[in-house]
Amino acid sequence: MTSAAGPSAPGGSRRRWSYTLRVRVAAAAALGATVIVAILSWITIYAIGRSNMAQADQQLSMVSRLVLIQPVFAVNVVDILAPNKEMALTVRLNDRALASTPVKLPVLPVGNATVTVDGNAYRVLTTTEAQPAGQVVSLGIPTNQTEKTINEQRRWVYLAAALAVTASAGLGWLFGGRAVRPIVKLTRDLDERGPTGESEVPLSVDGSGVKEADKLAEAVNTLLERVDRAQAETATALETARDFAAVSAHELRTPLTAMRTDLEVLSTLDLNEEQRREILTDLQRGQNRVETTLAALERLAAGDLTHERDHVVTDVVELCDAAAHDAMRHFPQLKVWIEADAELVTRGLPTGLRLAVDNALTNSARHGGATEALVTAHRAPDGRIVITVDDNGRGLPADEREQVFARFFRGSQATKGGSGLGLALVAQQAQLHGGRAYFDDGMLGGVRLVLELPDRGAWPPPPARM
Repeated sequence: MTSAAGPSAPGGSRRRWSYTLRVRVAAAAALGATVIVAILSWITIYAIGRSNMAQADQQLSMVSRLVLIQPVFAVNVVDILAPNKEMALTVRLNDRALASTPVKLPVLPVGNATVTVDGNAYRVLTTTEAQPAGQVVSLGIPTNQTEKTINEQRRWVYLAAALAVTASAGLGWLFGGRAVRPIVKLTRDLDERGPTGESEVPLSVDGSGVKEADKLAEAVNTLLERVDRAQAETATALETARDFAAVSAHELRTPLTAMRTDLEVLSTLDLNEEQRREILTDLQRGQNRVETTLAALERLAAGDLTHERDHVVTDVVELCDAAAHDAMRHFPQLKVWIEADAELVTRGLPTGLRLAVDNALTNSARHGGATEALVTAHRAPDGRIVITVDDNGRGLPADEREQVFARFFRGSQATKGGSGLGLALVAQQAQLHGGRAYFDDGMLGGVRLVLELPDRGAWPPPPARM
Protein backbone atom coordinates (compact mmCIF):
# COMPACT_ATOMS: atom_id res chain seq x y z
CA MET A 1 0.00 0.00 0.00
CA THR A 2 1.27 3.40 -0.93
CA SER A 3 0.32 6.45 1.07
CA ALA A 4 0.88 10.11 0.51
CA ALA A 5 0.73 13.03 2.90
CA GLY A 6 -1.52 16.01 2.45
CA PRO A 7 -0.45 19.32 0.92
CA SER A 8 1.42 20.39 4.00
CA ALA A 9 2.31 19.18 7.46
CA PRO A 10 1.85 21.12 10.71
CA GLY A 11 4.30 23.93 10.99
CA GLY A 12 4.37 24.63 7.26
CA SER A 13 6.88 21.87 6.39
CA ARG A 14 5.84 19.66 3.50
CA ARG A 15 5.79 15.94 4.17
CA ARG A 16 7.45 13.48 1.83
CA TRP A 17 5.71 10.70 -0.08
CA SER A 18 6.02 7.29 1.50
CA TYR A 19 6.04 3.88 -0.18
CA THR A 20 5.84 0.30 0.98
CA LEU A 21 9.01 -1.72 1.32
CA ARG A 22 7.81 -4.00 -1.48
CA VAL A 23 7.58 -1.06 -3.89
CA ARG A 24 11.05 0.05 -2.86
CA VAL A 25 12.47 -3.42 -3.51
CA ALA A 26 10.86 -3.49 -6.95
CA ALA A 27 12.13 0.01 -7.71
CA ALA A 28 15.63 -0.93 -6.56
CA ALA A 29 15.57 -4.03 -8.77
CA ALA A 30 14.41 -1.97 -11.75
CA LEU A 31 17.06 0.69 -11.11
CA GLY A 32 19.81 -1.90 -10.83
CA ALA A 33 18.61 -3.60 -14.01
CA THR A 34 18.49 -0.24 -15.80
CA VAL A 35 22.12 0.49 -14.96
CA ILE A 36 23.30 -2.97 -16.01
CA VAL A 37 21.17 -3.08 -19.18
CA ALA A 38 22.26 0.42 -20.16
CA ILE A 39 25.92 -0.58 -19.92
CA LEU A 40 25.36 -3.85 -21.81
CA SER A 41 23.27 -2.09 -24.46
CA TRP A 42 25.95 0.49 -25.08
CA ILE A 43 28.58 -2.25 -25.36
CA THR A 44 26.34 -4.27 -27.71
CA ILE A 45 25.53 -1.32 -29.97
CA TYR A 46 29.17 -0.31 -30.09
CA ALA A 47 30.18 -3.88 -30.92
CA ILE A 48 27.52 -4.10 -33.67
CA GLY A 49 28.78 -0.88 -35.26
CA ARG A 50 32.36 -2.01 -35.08
CA SER A 51 31.45 -5.43 -36.54
CA ASN A 52 29.61 -3.93 -39.50
CA MET A 53 32.42 -1.49 -40.20
CA ALA A 54 34.93 -4.35 -39.99
CA GLN A 55 32.92 -6.30 -42.54
CA ALA A 56 32.87 -3.32 -44.89
CA ASP A 57 36.62 -2.83 -44.47
CA GLN A 58 37.21 -6.51 -45.17
CA GLN A 59 35.12 -6.26 -48.34
CA LEU A 60 37.09 -3.21 -49.49
CA SER A 61 40.36 -5.01 -48.82
CA MET A 62 39.31 -7.94 -51.00
CA VAL A 63 38.14 -5.73 -53.89
CA SER A 64 41.24 -3.55 -53.69
CA ARG A 65 43.47 -6.51 -54.54
CA LEU A 66 41.91 -6.57 -58.00
CA VAL A 67 41.55 -2.85 -58.47
CA LEU A 68 45.09 -1.88 -57.52
CA ILE A 69 46.57 -3.90 -60.42
CA GLN A 70 45.25 -1.40 -62.98
CA PRO A 71 43.27 1.23 -61.11
CA VAL A 72 42.65 3.51 -64.12
CA PHE A 73 41.32 0.59 -66.20
CA ALA A 74 39.33 -0.59 -63.20
CA VAL A 75 37.45 2.71 -63.12
CA ASN A 76 35.77 1.87 -66.44
CA VAL A 77 35.04 -1.67 -65.30
CA VAL A 78 33.51 -0.50 -62.05
CA ASP A 79 31.43 2.07 -63.95
CA ILE A 80 30.07 -0.66 -66.20
CA LEU A 81 29.55 -3.31 -63.46
CA ALA A 82 28.20 -0.92 -60.83
CA PRO A 83 26.13 1.69 -62.64
CA ASN A 84 23.86 2.19 -59.57
CA LYS A 85 26.59 3.71 -57.45
CA GLU A 86 27.19 0.44 -55.62
CA MET A 87 30.91 1.21 -55.69
CA ALA A 88 33.02 4.33 -56.19
CA LEU A 89 36.66 4.52 -57.40
CA THR A 90 38.85 7.57 -57.75
CA VAL A 91 42.50 7.63 -58.88
CA ARG A 92 44.61 10.72 -58.21
CA LEU A 93 48.13 11.72 -59.14
CA ASN A 94 49.59 14.49 -57.05
CA ASP A 95 46.07 15.43 -55.89
CA ARG A 96 44.84 15.58 -59.52
CA ALA A 97 42.12 13.15 -60.53
CA LEU A 98 43.25 10.79 -63.28
CA ALA A 99 40.10 8.72 -63.39
CA SER A 100 36.91 8.38 -61.38
CA THR A 101 33.50 6.79 -61.38
CA PRO A 102 30.48 9.10 -61.47
CA VAL A 103 30.73 9.24 -57.70
CA LYS A 104 33.93 11.12 -57.09
CA LEU A 105 35.49 10.48 -53.71
CA PRO A 106 37.16 13.40 -51.89
CA VAL A 107 40.83 13.63 -51.06
CA LEU A 108 41.44 11.47 -48.01
CA PRO A 109 44.47 10.36 -46.05
CA VAL A 110 45.69 6.83 -46.41
CA GLY A 111 43.55 4.38 -44.47
CA ASN A 112 39.88 3.64 -43.87
CA ALA A 113 37.31 6.39 -43.40
CA THR A 114 33.58 7.02 -43.63
CA VAL A 115 32.50 9.98 -45.80
CA THR A 116 29.27 11.35 -47.20
CA VAL A 117 29.05 12.09 -50.92
CA ASP A 118 25.88 13.49 -52.53
CA GLY A 119 23.93 12.55 -49.43
CA ASN A 120 25.12 8.94 -49.41
CA ALA A 121 27.48 7.41 -46.86
CA TYR A 122 30.52 5.53 -48.15
CA ARG A 123 33.14 3.45 -46.44
CA VAL A 124 36.39 4.36 -48.22
CA LEU A 125 39.79 2.66 -48.39
CA THR A 126 42.57 5.01 -49.48
CA THR A 127 45.93 3.44 -50.37
CA THR A 128 49.17 3.93 -52.29
CA GLU A 129 50.02 0.24 -52.28
CA ALA A 130 51.62 -0.97 -55.59
CA GLN A 131 51.13 2.52 -57.13
CA PRO A 132 53.58 4.81 -58.86
CA ALA A 133 54.99 7.68 -56.88
CA GLY A 134 52.35 10.33 -56.15
CA GLN A 135 49.43 8.16 -57.22
CA VAL A 136 46.65 7.51 -54.69
CA VAL A 137 43.69 5.20 -55.12
CA SER A 138 40.40 5.63 -53.15
CA LEU A 139 37.89 2.78 -53.27
CA GLY A 140 34.49 3.16 -51.58
CA ILE A 141 31.29 1.19 -51.10
CA PRO A 142 27.97 2.64 -49.97
CA THR A 143 26.99 1.95 -46.31
CA ASN A 144 23.36 3.14 -46.35
CA GLN A 145 22.11 -0.42 -46.14
CA THR A 146 24.63 -1.13 -43.42
CA GLU A 147 23.36 1.86 -41.43
CA LYS A 148 19.81 0.61 -41.83
CA THR A 149 20.90 -2.77 -40.55
CA ILE A 150 22.70 -1.18 -37.60
CA ASN A 151 19.65 0.96 -36.75
CA GLU A 152 17.40 -2.08 -36.91
CA GLN A 153 19.74 -3.98 -34.60
CA ARG A 154 19.83 -1.01 -32.23
CA ARG A 155 16.04 -0.98 -32.05
CA TRP A 156 16.07 -4.65 -31.11
CA VAL A 157 18.67 -3.92 -28.44
CA TYR A 158 16.55 -1.07 -27.05
CA LEU A 159 13.46 -3.27 -27.04
CA ALA A 160 15.33 -6.06 -25.25
CA ALA A 161 16.65 -3.54 -22.71
CA ALA A 162 13.15 -2.20 -22.01
CA LEU A 163 11.80 -5.74 -21.61
CA ALA A 164 14.68 -6.60 -19.25
CA VAL A 165 14.01 -3.57 -17.05
CA THR A 166 10.27 -4.30 -17.00
CA ALA A 167 10.89 -7.93 -16.17
CA SER A 168 13.31 -6.93 -13.39
CA ALA A 169 10.70 -4.61 -11.87
CA GLY A 170 8.06 -7.33 -12.09
CA LEU A 171 10.30 -9.99 -10.60
CA GLY A 172 11.40 -7.49 -7.94
CA TRP A 173 7.72 -6.93 -7.08
CA LEU A 174 7.02 -10.68 -7.06
CA PHE A 175 10.03 -11.81 -5.07
CA GLY A 176 10.14 -8.60 -3.04
CA GLY A 177 6.76 -9.54 -1.57
CA ARG A 178 8.23 -12.78 -0.28
CA ALA A 179 11.39 -11.04 0.91
CA VAL A 180 9.55 -8.41 2.96
CA ARG A 181 6.89 -10.82 4.25
CA PRO A 182 8.57 -11.06 7.71
CA ILE A 183 8.59 -7.27 7.99
CA VAL A 184 4.95 -7.08 6.92
CA LYS A 185 4.06 -9.73 9.51
CA LEU A 186 5.98 -7.86 12.17
CA THR A 187 4.14 -4.64 11.29
CA ARG A 188 0.75 -6.39 11.33
CA ASP A 189 1.45 -8.01 14.70
CA LEU A 190 2.54 -4.65 16.06
CA ASP A 191 -0.70 -3.03 14.85
CA GLU A 192 -2.72 -5.80 16.50
CA ARG A 193 -1.19 -4.99 19.88
CA GLY A 194 -3.31 -1.86 19.97
CA PRO A 195 -2.40 1.67 21.07
CA THR A 196 -1.44 0.59 24.59
CA GLY A 197 0.88 -2.18 23.39
CA GLU A 198 -0.61 -4.60 25.92
CA SER A 199 0.06 -8.20 24.89
CA GLU A 200 1.56 -11.20 26.59
CA VAL A 201 2.80 -12.69 23.31
CA PRO A 202 6.10 -11.16 22.08
CA LEU A 203 6.52 -10.30 18.42
CA SER A 204 8.24 -13.03 16.44
CA VAL A 205 9.31 -13.82 12.87
CA ASP A 206 10.78 -17.23 13.67
CA GLY A 207 11.53 -19.35 10.64
CA SER A 208 11.70 -16.39 8.27
CA GLY A 209 15.38 -16.89 7.56
CA VAL A 210 15.80 -13.11 7.44
CA LYS A 211 18.44 -12.05 9.94
CA GLU A 212 17.49 -8.38 9.79
CA ALA A 213 13.84 -9.22 10.50
CA ASP A 214 14.83 -11.31 13.52
CA LYS A 215 16.99 -8.49 14.88
CA LEU A 216 14.21 -5.97 14.23
CA ALA A 217 11.75 -8.18 16.10
CA GLU A 218 14.16 -8.40 19.03
CA ALA A 219 14.66 -4.63 19.03
CA VAL A 220 10.90 -3.99 18.88
CA ASN A 221 10.26 -6.49 21.68
CA THR A 222 12.91 -4.81 23.80
CA LEU A 223 11.37 -1.41 23.12
CA LEU A 224 7.87 -2.67 23.91
CA GLU A 225 9.10 -4.23 27.14
CA ARG A 226 10.59 -0.90 28.15
CA VAL A 227 7.36 0.88 27.22
CA ASP A 228 5.26 -1.63 29.18
CA ARG A 229 7.61 -1.36 32.15
CA ALA A 230 7.53 2.44 31.97
CA GLN A 231 3.72 2.40 31.78
CA ALA A 232 3.54 0.08 34.76
CA GLU A 233 5.96 2.25 36.73
CA THR A 234 4.01 5.37 35.77
CA ALA A 235 0.73 3.77 36.83
CA THR A 236 2.29 2.67 40.12
CA ALA A 237 3.76 6.12 40.69
CA LEU A 238 0.41 7.77 40.01
CA GLU A 239 -1.36 5.41 42.37
CA THR A 240 1.30 5.99 45.01
CA ALA A 241 1.05 9.74 44.49
CA ARG A 242 -2.75 9.63 44.90
CA ASP A 243 -2.49 7.60 48.10
CA PHE A 244 0.35 9.77 49.34
CA ALA A 245 -1.58 12.97 48.66
CA ALA A 246 -4.73 11.60 50.28
CA VAL A 247 -2.95 10.45 53.43
CA SER A 248 -0.91 13.66 53.60
CA ALA A 249 -4.04 15.77 53.35
CA HIS A 250 -5.65 13.70 56.11
CA GLU A 251 -2.63 14.00 58.41
CA LEU A 252 -2.29 17.74 57.85
CA ARG A 253 -6.01 18.44 58.20
CA THR A 254 -6.05 17.64 61.93
CA PRO A 255 -3.42 20.17 63.11
CA LEU A 256 -4.64 22.78 60.63
CA THR A 257 -8.21 22.40 61.89
CA ALA A 258 -7.00 22.76 65.47
CA MET A 259 -5.01 25.85 64.52
CA ARG A 260 -8.04 27.39 62.78
CA THR A 261 -10.15 26.75 65.89
CA ASP A 262 -7.52 28.40 68.10
CA LEU A 263 -7.41 31.42 65.78
CA GLU A 264 -11.20 31.75 65.86
CA VAL A 265 -11.14 31.59 69.65
CA LEU A 266 -8.45 34.27 69.80
CA SER A 267 -10.36 36.54 67.45
CA THR A 268 -13.86 36.13 68.91
CA LEU A 269 -13.49 35.59 72.65
CA ASP A 270 -12.24 37.91 75.36
CA LEU A 271 -9.56 35.81 77.05
CA ASN A 272 -7.34 36.47 79.99
CA GLU A 273 -3.58 36.30 79.75
CA GLU A 274 -3.28 32.70 80.91
CA GLN A 275 -5.91 31.51 78.43
CA ARG A 276 -4.27 33.42 75.59
CA ARG A 277 -0.89 31.94 76.51
CA GLU A 278 -2.34 28.40 76.50
CA ILE A 279 -3.94 28.90 73.05
CA LEU A 280 -0.74 30.41 71.66
CA THR A 281 1.22 27.43 72.96
CA ASP A 282 -1.23 25.09 71.29
CA LEU A 283 -0.89 27.09 68.05
CA GLN A 284 2.87 26.84 68.21
CA ARG A 285 2.63 23.10 68.81
CA GLY A 286 0.34 22.69 65.80
CA GLN A 287 2.62 24.85 63.67
CA ASN A 288 5.62 22.73 64.65
CA ARG A 289 3.71 19.56 63.77
CA VAL A 290 2.75 20.92 60.34
CA GLU A 291 6.30 22.11 59.69
CA THR A 292 7.76 18.75 60.75
CA THR A 293 5.30 16.85 58.57
CA LEU A 294 5.97 19.05 55.54
CA ALA A 295 9.73 18.68 55.98
CA ALA A 296 9.38 14.89 56.18
CA LEU A 297 7.10 14.87 53.12
CA GLU A 298 9.69 16.89 51.24
CA ARG A 299 12.42 14.39 52.11
CA LEU A 300 10.19 11.48 51.07
CA ALA A 301 9.43 13.14 47.74
CA ALA A 302 13.13 13.80 47.19
CA GLY A 303 13.85 10.13 47.82
CA ASP A 304 11.18 9.06 45.30
CA LEU A 305 12.91 11.20 42.65
CA THR A 306 16.32 9.64 43.25
CA HIS A 307 18.02 7.84 40.34
CA GLU A 308 20.83 5.28 40.18
CA ARG A 309 23.17 7.92 38.76
CA ASP A 310 22.90 9.83 42.07
CA HIS A 311 24.75 7.05 43.92
CA VAL A 312 28.36 7.92 44.73
CA VAL A 313 31.20 6.50 46.78
CA THR A 314 30.15 6.77 50.43
CA ASP A 315 32.15 6.24 53.62
CA VAL A 316 29.66 4.52 55.97
CA VAL A 317 31.88 4.80 59.09
CA GLU A 318 32.38 8.54 58.71
CA LEU A 319 28.65 8.99 58.07
CA CYS A 320 27.65 7.10 61.25
CA ASP A 321 30.20 9.02 63.31
CA ALA A 322 28.81 12.37 62.14
CA ALA A 323 25.21 11.24 62.84
CA ALA A 324 26.19 10.18 66.39
CA HIS A 325 27.76 13.54 67.19
CA ASP A 326 24.74 15.46 65.86
CA ALA A 327 22.34 13.26 67.84
CA MET A 328 24.21 13.93 71.09
CA ARG A 329 24.17 17.66 70.36
CA HIS A 330 20.39 17.73 69.72
CA PHE A 331 19.56 15.37 72.58
CA PRO A 332 21.96 16.13 75.47
CA GLN A 333 20.57 13.23 77.54
CA LEU A 334 21.58 10.70 74.85
CA LYS A 335 24.99 9.02 74.85
CA VAL A 336 25.97 7.31 71.57
CA TRP A 337 28.82 4.82 71.00
CA ILE A 338 30.18 3.70 67.64
CA GLU A 339 31.48 0.23 66.72
CA ALA A 340 32.54 -0.08 63.08
CA ASP A 341 35.05 -1.67 60.76
CA ALA A 342 38.24 0.24 60.15
CA GLU A 343 37.09 1.02 56.61
CA LEU A 344 33.60 0.52 55.17
CA VAL A 345 32.98 2.07 51.77
CA THR A 346 30.15 1.48 49.30
CA ARG A 347 28.26 3.22 46.52
CA GLY A 348 25.17 4.92 47.82
CA LEU A 349 23.33 8.12 48.61
CA PRO A 350 25.30 9.88 51.36
CA THR A 351 22.43 12.20 52.25
CA GLY A 352 19.92 9.34 52.28
CA LEU A 353 22.02 7.04 54.46
CA ARG A 354 22.76 9.90 56.84
CA LEU A 355 19.03 10.67 56.99
CA ALA A 356 18.26 7.03 57.86
CA VAL A 357 20.79 6.93 60.73
CA ASP A 358 19.68 10.37 61.98
CA ASN A 359 16.02 9.30 62.06
CA ALA A 360 16.89 6.03 63.83
CA LEU A 361 18.73 7.89 66.61
CA THR A 362 15.99 10.56 66.79
CA ASN A 363 13.34 7.86 67.11
CA SER A 364 15.32 6.24 69.96
CA ALA A 365 15.72 9.49 71.90
CA ARG A 366 12.36 11.18 71.21
CA HIS A 367 9.90 8.29 71.16
CA GLY A 368 11.85 5.53 72.96
CA GLY A 369 13.15 7.73 75.75
CA ALA A 370 16.62 6.22 75.36
CA THR A 371 19.65 7.62 77.15
CA GLU A 372 22.16 5.28 75.57
CA ALA A 373 22.53 4.09 71.97
CA LEU A 374 25.04 1.94 70.13
CA VAL A 375 25.59 2.33 66.39
CA THR A 376 27.43 -0.54 64.68
CA ALA A 377 28.52 -0.78 61.03
CA HIS A 378 30.12 -3.98 59.77
CA ARG A 379 30.52 -5.96 56.59
CA ALA A 380 28.92 -9.40 56.86
CA PRO A 381 30.73 -12.54 55.56
CA ASP A 382 28.47 -12.58 52.48
CA GLY A 383 29.49 -8.99 51.62
CA ARG A 384 26.39 -7.21 52.94
CA ILE A 385 26.83 -4.00 54.91
CA VAL A 386 24.84 -4.10 58.16
CA ILE A 387 24.14 -0.94 60.18
CA THR A 388 22.38 -1.38 63.54
CA VAL A 389 21.12 1.08 66.17
CA ASP A 390 20.56 -0.39 69.69
CA ASP A 391 19.08 1.67 72.52
CA ASN A 392 17.96 1.28 76.15
CA GLY A 393 14.57 2.86 75.55
CA ARG A 394 11.01 1.66 76.05
CA GLY A 395 11.23 -0.72 73.13
CA LEU A 396 8.55 -1.51 70.56
CA PRO A 397 5.76 -4.09 70.73
CA ALA A 398 6.40 -7.06 68.44
CA ASP A 399 3.11 -6.59 66.59
CA GLU A 400 4.07 -3.04 65.62
CA ARG A 401 7.61 -3.69 64.35
CA GLU A 402 6.52 -3.94 60.72
CA GLN A 403 3.70 -1.40 60.83
CA VAL A 404 5.87 1.46 62.08
CA PHE A 405 7.66 1.61 58.70
CA ALA A 406 4.40 2.63 57.00
CA ARG A 407 3.89 6.31 56.30
CA PHE A 408 2.02 8.24 59.02
CA PHE A 409 1.81 5.21 61.33
CA ARG A 410 2.66 6.16 64.89
CA GLY A 411 3.43 3.42 67.41
CA SER A 412 1.72 3.08 70.75
CA GLN A 413 4.95 4.11 72.53
CA ALA A 414 5.43 7.27 70.40
CA THR A 415 5.23 10.66 72.03
CA LYS A 416 2.94 13.42 70.81
CA GLY A 417 3.99 15.77 68.05
CA GLY A 418 5.55 13.23 65.67
CA SER A 419 4.69 13.05 61.98
CA GLY A 420 4.77 9.28 61.63
CA LEU A 421 7.25 9.58 58.75
CA GLY A 422 10.63 9.12 60.43
CA LEU A 423 10.80 5.33 60.12
CA ALA A 424 9.12 5.50 56.71
CA LEU A 425 12.14 7.53 55.58
CA VAL A 426 14.45 4.82 56.95
CA ALA A 427 12.55 2.13 55.01
CA GLN A 428 12.59 4.25 51.85
CA GLN A 429 16.35 4.72 51.98
CA ALA A 430 16.91 1.01 52.57
CA GLN A 431 14.77 0.25 49.50
CA LEU A 432 16.59 2.84 47.37
CA HIS A 433 19.87 1.09 48.20
CA GLY A 434 18.47 -2.33 47.37
CA GLY A 435 18.33 -3.43 50.99
CA ARG A 436 15.81 -3.60 53.82
CA ALA A 437 15.13 -2.21 57.29
CA TYR A 438 13.60 -4.10 60.19
CA PHE A 439 13.43 -4.21 64.01
CA ASP A 440 14.91 -6.90 66.21
CA ASP A 441 15.47 -7.46 69.90
CA GLY A 442 18.13 -5.14 71.26
CA MET A 443 21.02 -5.94 73.57
CA LEU A 444 20.73 -2.74 75.63
CA GLY A 445 17.22 -3.45 76.87
CA GLY A 446 15.36 -1.55 74.19
CA VAL A 447 14.98 -2.36 70.52
CA ARG A 448 17.43 -2.78 67.63
CA LEU A 449 16.89 -1.14 64.23
CA VAL A 450 18.73 -3.05 61.50
CA LEU A 451 19.60 -1.57 58.12
CA GLU A 452 20.93 -4.16 55.63
CA LEU A 453 22.53 -2.95 52.41
CA PRO A 454 23.92 -5.06 49.54
CA ASP A 455 27.58 -4.71 48.65
CA ARG A 456 27.51 -2.27 45.74
CA GLY A 457 31.30 -1.88 45.54
CA ALA A 458 33.21 1.38 45.41
CA TRP A 459 34.88 2.66 42.25
CA PRO A 460 37.17 4.47 42.11
CA PRO A 461 38.65 3.26 45.41
CA PRO A 462 38.45 5.80 48.22
CA PRO A 463 41.54 7.59 49.54
CA ALA A 464 43.33 5.97 52.50
CA ARG A 465 42.04 7.03 55.89
CA MET A 466 44.50 8.86 58.08
